[in-house]
Amino acid sequence: MHKAIKNKSRLLFGLKNSRADLTTAKFILYYGPSVADSDIYDLTDFENLLEDEHLDLCKNTVLYLHGYLEDPDVESIHVIAEAYLERKDTNLIVLDWGELADGNYMFDAFPNVKQLGPELAKVLLQMFDHGLDICKFHVVGHSMGGQLAGILGREIIKRSKGARKLQRISALDPAFPLYYPGTHLSSRDAEFVDVIHTDAWMYGAPTSTGTADFWPNGGNSLQPGCPKRNYKMLSDNDLSSHRRSWWFWAESVSDRYPIRFDAVAAKNWSEFKQKKTAETSRLVVMGHHCPTSIYGDFYLQTNGQTPFARGKEGTVYVDPKELLGNTSSLSCICQPQH
Repeated sequence: MHKAIKNKSRLLFGLKNSRADLTTAKFILYYGPSVADSDIYDLTDFENLLEDEHLDLCKNTVLYLHGYLEDPDVESIHVIAEAYLERKDTNLIVLDWGELADGNYMFDAFPNVKQLGPELAKVLLQMFDHGLDICKFHVVGHSMGGQLAGILGREIIKRSKGARKLQRISALDPAFPLYYPGTHLSSRDAEFVDVIHTDAWMYGAPTSTGTADFWPNGGNSLQPGCPKRNYKMLSDNDLSSHRRSWWFWAESVSDRYPIRFDAVAAKNWSEFKQKKTAETSRLVVMGHHCPTSIYGDFYLQTNGQTPFARGKEGTVYVDPKELLGNTSSLSCICQPQH
């Protein structure tokens, strides 16, 4: 009887291994010009992926990890892929782990992430041995995908006995539930870990967890332009602020936007609002172009609609009501849908 209770307890806390079929995870290489143009490979078929004529090993390579209940057909991946396809200097590979990211968060997806991470690390180490340049490799993950990136980074260090370490992990509002307190993404998982917080204490991480943590609009709900929460779990309204992190990221990737997400170092959001920032603090950029030499917490304000970036103006606090209708005639990838 005691054994049964113990097993039930482990399951409730997501510690019991589920029977995940890791072979359902696939690599998708997007080569454009549209998101319909892609090649799909099993994880074990990485050698053919590396030989794909659309993969240029001289370029930077991004591996994007989607979040809970997502798959390649969701809006986030389309928006991210479209942004990268505008660039000519980056290969984009998306890990489709949709079947493993499905089901109950605690009983299915959470245990599956812990099994998928080590397997993915093993595959990536083999890819590095076969020509993929780890120095040009960048992992970007949203929500639970951000936590998967952390596991991936830790496993690469562990399996290589410290000989290899990812250069950069970018986590877009990494998942909060079950990870805090506990083992979660940290600055130790890569040479540089930048985190964008947009829904702290709800769906997203509640505390600084990277080398550099960015807190646009304070880092929590409601992000400017998002509808009032209806607190219906996983509804469009409820997820609006959480999703804003990948909207910000996609905009930062696209070079069609002349204005970037300038941010400034501050102790906290309250001091940023009071313009108490370090006089010697230089402006840094949040997102794709973030310098990897920085560390600490950075704050900024964004517009409530695309394009979101406000440049230098975003580093000086203004009443959020002024941001809701702040739009531009610039074309955009796609308008956010709530």
